[in-house]
Amino acid sequence: MILVLIFVGVALATGGVLSLLDGQFRVSKVTAVMAFVGGLIMVVGAEAGLIGSSSSFFKAQQIKTSACELDGESAYPENRRLDPNHLIRKYILGCMERSGYAWTSDHEHCKEAPLATNPLCYLPTGLFDRAVTRVQVAFE
Repeated sequence: MILVLIFVGVALATGGVLSLLDGQFRVSKVTAVMAFVGGLIMVVGAEAGLIGSSSSFFKAQQIKTSACELDGESAYPENRRLDPNHLIRKYILGCMERSGYAWTSDHEHCKEAPLATNPLCYLPTGLFDRAVTRVQVAFE
């Protein structure tokens, strides 16, 4: 479906540009501009959907949370069952911070389970990554 959107979007944008450059298409300038803008919107939207569904943004955050959990439990194997000093939790929080994620309890599932291993309790520190991740986790 995404490839169809990209194909149709490129065709619309190309048709719009050719019409504006006095190609052999018999359309008005307004129609040509609308085709160009509509095509660009379709291509950009499809690309955003493709990038958002890949192992970027929230999926990368989930992967990093699991990796930090594994590293923390490997660093303190004796504290897996009982961890009175919260060494594993502190390790995971530090690992996520070093990886560019900030702890936040804004998400409702984080309020229900504020665990260091809950990927919904983190947000990237970069503005663009944060914005995309917020949109992705809004539906979790």
